[in-house]
Amino acid sequence: MSTSTQIEANRINAKSSTGPTSPEGKATSSRNAVDHGLTAKPSTLFASDTEAQNNFAQHIQKLRKECLPEGTLEEETFRRYAFATFQINRAQALELQAQDRWINEPDHPKWFSQMERFIKLGALQERRADKSLNELRKLQRDRFAALEVQGEIYAYGKEVTFSKVLPIADLRTTNLYKTSAGLIAISLLATTEEAKAIAKTKPTPPTEDADYIKLSHEDLIRLGVEAGHLKL
Repeated sequence: MSTSTQIEANRINAKSSTGPTSPEGKATSSRNAVDHGLTAKPSTLFASDTEAQNNFAQHIQKLRKECLPEGTLEEETFRRYAFATFQINRAQALELQAQDRWINEPDHPKWFSQMERFIKLGALQERRADKSLNELRKLQRDRFAALEVQGEIYAYGKEVTFSKVLPIADLRTTNLYKTSAGLIAISLLATTEEAKAIAKTKPTPPTEDADYIKLSHEDLIRLGVEAGHLKL
């Protein structure tokens, strides 16, 4: 926080300031009135600012090498993250420019409020970036967890396509015994048309002379424990 001495010194400096005199400084000052674009969509921002478009292309290329998105869902989430972080950098640059203007003209009614606005917009983009990155991490974690389940499905000689947003990683970490890769694979196989057709077929009830074994619920639990499929 600025002390009273610093504020008074800024006021004295502001009185001797005549504003930008160089062509570059005047050009920068003239752009202060232009919309900052921190609330714009990518299509809107880049349509009116080719320099920002080129900078974003370089920014997203660097991030892509580290995030490695795969598939449409991950790509869309990654682009939201990339644009939010790009806007964070722009907000920080605009905040510093507004701060310089406020220091040079502390009595100006606009500069301090403008600096505060850039700070708030930068914080908004930070929240968006954090949310998008967390969503991307979840998608990729589920994709990697799904590889083991897919291997179990292939072991049955089947091929099943399941939702990319199925929270397989959360299922595995909730209870590794009840939600092993094999059990999840069986559950997914049960959604196939072949399995549905079998489920619709009514089995023929056994006759009195048929050779079959009646097992109680307790017998099934005991056999499951002995076989290692159940754990009490």
